Amino acid sequence: MRARPYATQLPQYFAVLYGVMIVYASLEPFSGWMAPLPGTPFFLFESLPARYTRYDIAINVVAYVPFGFFLALTGRHTPAAARFAIATAISALLSATMETTQMFLPSRDASTIDLISNTAGGALGALVAVALNGIPGLRARVGQWRHRVFAGGRSGDLGLALLGIWLMAQVNPGIALFAATFDPSLELTRDLAGTLLQAAQCAFNVVGVGLFLALLLRQRRYFGGAVLVLIGVALMLKGAAATVLLRSTMWDNWLKPGTSFGVAAGAVALLLTRQLSRPMQAKLCSIALLSSLIAPLLAPDMWQARAPLALFDWPYGHLLNFNGLTHAVLVVWPVLASCYLMWLVGQPTWDERTSADDAIKR
Repeated sequence: MRARPYATQLPQYFAVLYGVMIVYASLEPFSGWMAPLPGTPFFLFESLPARYTRYDIAINVVAYVPFGFFLALTGRHTPAAARFAIATAISALLSATMETTQMFLPSRDASTIDLISNTAGGALGALVAVALNGIPGLRARVGQWRHRVFAGGRSGDLGLALLGIWLMAQVNPGIALFAATFDPSLELTRDLAGTLLQAAQCAFNVVGVGLFLALLLRQRRYFGGAVLVLIGVALMLKGAAATVLLRSTMWDNWLKPGTSFGVAAGAVALLLTRQLSRPMQAKLCSIALLSSLIAPLLAPDMWQARAPLALFDWPYGHLLNFNGLTHAVLVVWPVLASCYLMWLVGQPTWDERTSADDAIKR
């Protein structure tokens, strides 16, 4: 008997959210707009630059790989060749739109090479998605696991997409683990007040993000393991990025005492919420997430701090866009997650459905 396919909107949600991230990174800082000088040719008609770096090409390719991947996973009944062509075309269209818009930003440089690199990245991601989708039974097995562990329907898909975007933003090692702001100090030690403030922000985020994940689970028995996996994945992503991006003199010290204490304290507090009702968990989740943004207001320099470029062994201009994007995502994410929870709790059958799932497994 063939496995029953599970309909999901998760690839569409990921594609939309990731597309918004591309737009933000492409047009930041959204200031200094001005029309091109008279006689300036359209970027497609300009001669190719005499010199360009392979790194610039590589980063532009990599940036669009997830976008093409998510796009090619949509339209389950669409032929593979059509999904590949559509994903590549949409990637090219988005890139061309961003490059055209960058002509009105003197701080950005519209380039045909960037357009080609972005399109190639979208095509590569689409090719991977089509190849994986062609493995017999793989998509059905993944769908069965997703619906067995996590809440179903569009609400569950949207929540998982939001959680995935948060994990992507955790890659930036310039922002402390489970934090949302840059550390304004480039020193290896900080005063006690700064350490406690950083610990509080990390702890609030551990509780908030952990509860957000818990509310997406079908049964409470998955709670402990899921939280440990979440913390572990975030730590591995940030640690790997720290190894690649940070200077050798900074790498051994990127995980500061305040961060470690905050994550540990948040994990303990999170376990104490395990038996609370889901509506109460939703309320505490929103409070914790919003508190993680309010805490740094006690030290305005944490909000005003610029990206700590001196920490990085990465002398390329893309670093500014990367830092700006991840900072914006981590600041906006708690607000989006809280709005999502308000909408989720407002659904009449939400608590009854999840409670029934718990009861079935008892």
